[in-house]
Parts: sequence; C-alpha cells; structure tokens
Amino acid sequence: MDNNARIPNHDFYIKNIAHALRYQIDQKLTYYHVTEPQVRLLGHIQGGQNTGHEISRKYLSEAMQISGPSVTSLLNGLEKNGFIIRSSGIKDGRTMHLVLTEKATDVMNDTIEMLYEISEALLTGFSEGEKSLFLGFLKRVYENVGQGSHI
Repeated sequence: MDNNARIPNHDFYIKNIAHALRYQIDQKLTYYHVTEPQVRLLGHIQGGQNTGHEISRKYLSEAMQISGPSVTSLLNGLEKNGFIIRSSGIKDGRTMHLVLTEKATDVMNDTIEMLYEISEALLTGFSEGEKSLFLGFLKRVYENVGQGSHI
C-alpha cells in the first residue's frame, strides 16, 4: 500500500502550523531580546517562584524536555541579560534559588497577551462550540504525544 494513500494530510498542517506559530512568536520576542525556549524557561521559574519552591536543573530539564547543559545555557543567557537572579538553593545546594527580575515579569505579562492575541487570530471564524471541540482534540493530541494534560 502506498504510504501517501494511508496517511492523511494532518502532518502537513501540523508541521506548517507549528512552523508559522514559532515564526510569529520568535518575531514578536525579538523586541525583548529573548527566545521562545527562554520564555518557556521563565514560565517554569515563575511557577516555582509563585509556589515558593526551589528549582533543580534536573526538574527544568525534564519539564522542558531538553538536556541539562541546554538548561544551563538558557539560564546563563537569562542571567547575563538581566531576566533572572540565580543563587544556590537555600535549603538544598543541589537546587537553585531563581528570582525573576522586573524585566522578566514584563516579558511574561506581554507574552501572555501576545499568545492570547495569536489564539484569537487562529480561531477567527470558529463558533464557541467548534472552539470547545477543537480544545478537546488538542488536549487528546497533547496526551497522545506523552505530555499528559495539566490544564
């Protein structure tokens, strides 16, 4: 059987939507001199900061699905550019005490607004019922790639 006859064109749309979104987000983030992975890392740091938890490099590596050295590189860039203040963990030397600076908080707030605007644009013309169905499909796809929904 011909593979093209068996596989629907979902892969074309998934790849190209992902590429277009990544491009749009990267273009908007250039204003702040940060990358999308750095903003995702800031989000994990913000979550730890909001709950009062110190964060280990291992946790960040698993949460972001990247190597430990990649996490370190991202943290170094964020610290160098004034987005975070990093010190050794207070309770455990294997953890890090990470604090977002005002600069990082501004980026995070603007990023939330930017993502909302992108989502609104993506769903233009969808009824509320279609949006609800689509969200359900997205959650299932997310779980199928092994992420498990935490929403």
